[in-house]
Amino acid sequence: MNTPPTPENDIRNADTQHPVDHIEPLPEGGDDSIERICQVPGRTFEWVAEADEPSEKGLRAAVVTHCFRADLINEESLADLANFLNYTGNDLGELVLHFKSETNRK
Repeated sequence: MNTPPTPENDIRNADTQHPVDHIEPLPEGGDDSIERICQVPGRTFEWVAEADEPSEKGLRAAVVTHCFRADLINEESLADLANFLNYTGNDLGELVLHFKSETNRK
């Protein structure tokens, strides 16, 4: 289902991981909490982009929105979208858990 990134597209091989490095670079020996905070959106977008099919990317984007702002996409709407795309409730639950585990990496 997920294809690994090619070496030239793998963010781990990039000189910098985030555009914010160019806008406001960290001072030498500076606070690494800023870097860790900036990595969350990068991991989030990476997780959405890992999906093979456009419909799965859309569902993943909806899962992200639901996890961050459940008031924008409630659970019922998310389940309706998943059902429309032929995902079961179990598939949806696993997708939510997968997102949470992937974005909680250290």
